[in-house]
Amino acid sequence: MQPLFEQVYHGCAARLYDEMLDDVYWGKINRREEGFITSKLGAWETDLSLARTFFPAGNLSQVPLVSKKSDQSWLLNTAGLALLSTGRPKEAEKLYTRKLEMNVKEGQWESASAGYRNLADLQFQAGELERAVESARKAYDVAEKAGSEQNIMISKAYLAWILHLAGKGEQAGQEFRQADEIEGKIRGERLYSQRGVRYADFLLSTKQIDEAAKLTRANLEICQRNKWPAVISRCHRCLSAIERLKGNHKEAEAHLQQAIEIARQVGMPALEIEALLESGRLHLDTGRHQEAVQAGNTVLGLCERTGFRLYEPEAELILSRAYLVCKDVEQARTFAQSAYDKADSMGYHQVRVEAEQLL
Repeated sequence: MQPLFEQVYHGCAARLYDEMLDDVYWGKINRREEGFITSKLGAWETDLSLARTFFPAGNLSQVPLVSKKSDQSWLLNTAGLALLSTGRPKEAEKLYTRKLEMNVKEGQWESASAGYRNLADLQFQAGELERAVESARKAYDVAEKAGSEQNIMISKAYLAWILHLAGKGEQAGQEFRQADEIEGKIRGERLYSQRGVRYADFLLSTKQIDEAAKLTRANLEICQRNKWPAVISRCHRCLSAIERLKGNHKEAEAHLQQAIEIARQVGMPALEIEALLESGRLHLDTGRHQEAVQAGNTVLGLCERTGFRLYEPEAELILSRAYLVCKDVEQARTFAQSAYDKADSMGYHQVRVEAEQLL
């Protein structure tokens, strides 16, 4: 695709911004709604470089140099997604906010719904669960305003996941089931893609292991057929957790290795963090406590670099359990207390409860 990339760079240098966006970047590189460069190739840094070309001197704080407001909004969102996916949430948030202000002002409600979901995604990973719930609710409200069943369904799934993290399990389950029903009505499928992974994670947390397995295997088949590497990684991570909980450690390890390998190939820190957390749990279950410590510390390093604070208390729980088994009670208590304090400040219910039990 290098000739197409060069065409964008040279075309924008010639100030042919609208033509380059419509015909080349959107039409040939992204292949329109397919989102080929990111969804299929996972080339987030390249996508960010291409998006920057449409901003004055590559400055993302400026207005994109295209004539249509809808195209300006799309470029802000595209650059924001690339920044978040490569571990730069603070930079991404500024772009998301500007995009949403534009959408609301122009009455672009479907685009606004997607924007609020992206903002919620950023906020929950940053450990700002209260703000994330608010953004997810706004995503649902404007989806209803737009009368978009697709956006209503996706927004319900986002809201369900964040409610689950906040400890509102009954409400989360209801929202997930409704989203699942709407997905079936629209496409004849269960929840799939990222929303399907989150539903499976929820089902695992409520000990519905067989249902989570059924959902995830169907999701993996869809994602492999569509060649979506990021979601394939998450499906393997979820299947690893399922096999671990069943006591099938060899199968769990195989899925986990695939999850980590794909995560590193596409360069998305959040994928790697989630897979490493599952790796830490598997190491604990199989008595490999030093490996669990290594996984926990690696996650903390990634969280420090990216600002994905939600995962810090989970990593500290792994470290606390590992040190407790190794009879280092002081270290175990220190990490458990830190996990409790962080989870409590975030409103991260499940981790707070687990940390309290450890203490």
